Amino acid sequence: MQETNIRLGIGFIVIFLYMLIGAMVFVKIESPLEQTLFDEYDSLRSEWELKLAAKGFDSTEIDNLFANVKYMAEMGIWREQNVTADYSWSYGRAFFFAGALLTTIGYGNVSPRTPHGKLFTIIFCVVGIPMTLALLSALTHRIRYPSAWLRKQLNVHLGHLFHAIHLQWIHLMVVCILLFIVAFLIPSMIFMSIETDWGFIDAIYFCFVSLSTIGLGDYTPGDQPNQPYRGFYKFLVTVYLLFGLSCMMLFLATLYDIPQMNLTRFFVTKSDNLNDDDDDDDTEIKPIHMSNGGPKYTKYNGDDNIITPSGNHSSTNTPLPYTAVNGFYQQ
Repeated sequence: MQETNIRLGIGFIVIFLYMLIGAMVFVKIESPLEQTLFDEYDSLRSEWELKLAAKGFDSTEIDNLFANVKYMAEMGIWREQNVTADYSWSYGRAFFFAGALLTTIGYGNVSPRTPHGKLFTIIFCVVGIPMTLALLSALTHRIRYPSAWLRKQLNVHLGHLFHAIHLQWIHLMVVCILLFIVAFLIPSMIFMSIETDWGFIDAIYFCFVSLSTIGLGDYTPGDQPNQPYRGFYKFLVTVYLLFGLSCMMLFLATLYDIPQMNLTRFFVTKSDNLNDDDDDDDTEIKPIHMSNGGPKYTKYNGDDNIITPSGNHSSTNTPLPYTAVNGFYQQ
């Protein structure tokens, strides 16, 4: 337990140092542009203050005018001349908002303002997020079949050339390339062709921020005024987000299949594994991988005996060999 606490402390220090380095880099990159924009704003405001003062407005009225414009812009209320009003709570944008809630992306560009809306948001998420996570888990399980088939083919054709861990790395690289093409590259090209003010970097940035559930909200599709079929477009984007999140979960599952990439092992020692209260202190659960199926979980009583689900005992003096289970090398 003490060793785990020390490792966790080291982990927190590393994360905070990483965040500090990130903050310094962001300030170095973004601060000059922000200062330029502030200078442009000050120049524009000074120009309009002179024009409004010439029309008889005093300083208080000018300050109130700018404050009202800022407030409306922050509330998402904006209308240009000869342009249809861009309402936040159209059915298309509301559907996209509901999808952002249930996927926990939460872009933040649209949010409820009324007390009833905020209360319904809480209830809606409490019920909907577990259902969405269950759906994503099931979808991830389904799309793991092609990944498992690929892993099996690698074992069959390259198993005599590479060690099992090397085949896992090859499998991970192939999966990463395919997922990047399907979940990032192709959607980015589609977004770039539809969103005329997006470049390729903007599109790939939106895909990554969305599928990593960061959801900054600075880029959201379908927000251009007078864009055709906006409701249907928002619906398709929501479907893409569900599929893309499943792809990200597949990537993480494939990544953590490699023992060396499971960083949790660094922070938690084997002695800290929790056992059921009904078991003895020296009893732990260990998997036995059978040659005719998946892993069979059994109890190990610490006396070099394995207690199988049927109650039989067997010796564990000799290690279990690696066997091929559904095309995978397992112990």
